Amino acid sequence: MSFKSERIDLYKEMIDKLYATKSVYRCFCTQKRLELLRREAAKNRETIRYDNRCRSLTKEEVKNNLANDMPFTLRFRLKEGPLTFKDLVYGSVTRDLSRDESDPIIIKSDGIPTYHFANVVDDHFMKISHVLRGVEWLGSTPKHLMLYEAFGWPAPQFAHLPLIVNKDGSKLSKRHDHIRIDTYRAEGFYPE
Repeated sequence: MSFKSERIDLYKEMIDKLYATKSVYRCFCTQKRLELLRREAAKNRETIRYDNRCRSLTKEEVKNNLANDMPFTLRFRLKEGPLTFKDLVYGSVTRDLSRDESDPIIIKSDGIPTYHFANVVDDHFMKISHVLRGVEWLGSTPKHLMLYEAFGWPAPQFAHLPLIVNKDGSKLSKRHDHIRIDTYRAEGFYPE
C-alpha cells in the first residue's frame, strides 16, 4: 500500500467520524449558484460568503441528490458564537467565525481534502505539539480548533509569528524570483 493510498484511507476514516458527530454536511451548490452569491455580495458591498444553504437539506433531499449523481463538496459546521484561544505570541484571541465566515469546504467535489482538514488530521497523527506559523493564519485557528474538538482530540499550542517581508513590504515568498537557489548561486552563495 502506498503512502498516498494510506493517507486517503485515513482521511476517509476521519470523514466518517465527522459524519457520525454531524459535524459535516454535503453541499450540492453549483459553481453558478456560488458565483451568483459572490456577485450579489459584491454588488451590496457585503462580505462574500456562502449562505450555508445546504446545511438545512433534509435527509430525503440529500438522498435524491445522491441518487441523481449530483456532485458535492463536504462542509464543516462552524459553531455559533465567539471562540477564545491562547496564542503563544498574541495572548488571548477571540473570534466569531460564524459571524464572519460561512461553513468551510473541507473536501472538494473531486475528493481532495482542503488545507484546513488535512493540516489538522496530519498534525494530530504526527503528534505535533506546537504549531508555529505566520500571523496570516491567526484567523483560521478557531476553525482548526473546532475541527480538533469535533474529532475529540487535544489541540496543539499555536504561535503566530510576524511576517517576513520584502524591501517593498510585500510578503516574502519562496515563489519570488530573488528567493530562487539559482539567484543565490549567481550572487556567489554556495552550500559550503
